[in-house]
Amino acid sequence: MTGTSRMKMEWLAMAAAAAMIGTPALAQTTGKNERQFPGQLDSKSPKDDDHPYQVRTMPLEAGKRYAFSAESEDFDPKMRLSLADDNDEEIAKDDDSGDGTDAYIEFAPAQSGTYRVRVSSVGDSKGDYVLKVRDLPPLPAPLRPTASGSSNFVFKHYSGALTQTDGEIRGRRVDDYLFRFEGGKQVLISMDHEDDDLDPLLQVYPAANRQGADPIAGDDDSGGRMNAFLSFTPEESGDYIVRATGSTSDRSIGSYRLRVGQQP
Repeated sequence: MTGTSRMKMEWLAMAAAAAMIGTPALAQTTGKNERQFPGQLDSKSPKDDDHPYQVRTMPLEAGKRYAFSAESEDFDPKMRLSLADDNDEEIAKDDDSGDGTDAYIEFAPAQSGTYRVRVSSVGDSKGDYVLKVRDLPPLPAPLRPTASGSSNFVFKHYSGALTQTDGEIRGRRVDDYLFRFEGGKQVLISMDHEDDDLDPLLQVYPAANRQGADPIAGDDDSGGRMNAFLSFTPEESGDYIVRATGSTSDRSIGSYRLRVGQQP
């Protein structure tokens, strides 16, 4: 075999390998800092647990912001982003954050390099898709706000315990507290569990309708570690019920601490 023939065969092998994963050279540039990579999942596509996929590689610059979207009318697309190295460690993934069932990821690389974008089907469906990569503008500098005023909340603390002798609503033990709140002023309420068997749940009702099905405010886990925290502003001054309970019937027993405060 001549040297020219050998070089031609090596070039053809490299081209075939690139075609299997797709390359940025196939991109179609639009007028919005966007590159489009049309693709197709078919019977020849590699599979991961029966999900066909296609991989494309592209260079990304550290510190720049990119938006990736995988759009298809033929299947529900999913995206996976990783560094193009031997580890292939997953950096980001998405299924339905785009329009409809399209996939969407915003990403700012910590290091420059070549990255892999894998487009796959959520199921075993196949068909055409378009991978779009758009350059995003840098984020503006963080604001350095100047406060226009301040509010000092005074919280009152209450220790309580939900037991088998407490009232029961829909299978959950409850403690109902009566408070008077002023209309138009923010109220903050927290409920922290002191017993691992209790998963706190807070609800607020008008005092005249505490047996109603729908509270005017409620929270389960916003306080962290299963604790409850809520903020609401009553429209009118009056009496309100703050209900301390558990999220489910089997997690509504135990000790807790309640904190209630209103904007002065």
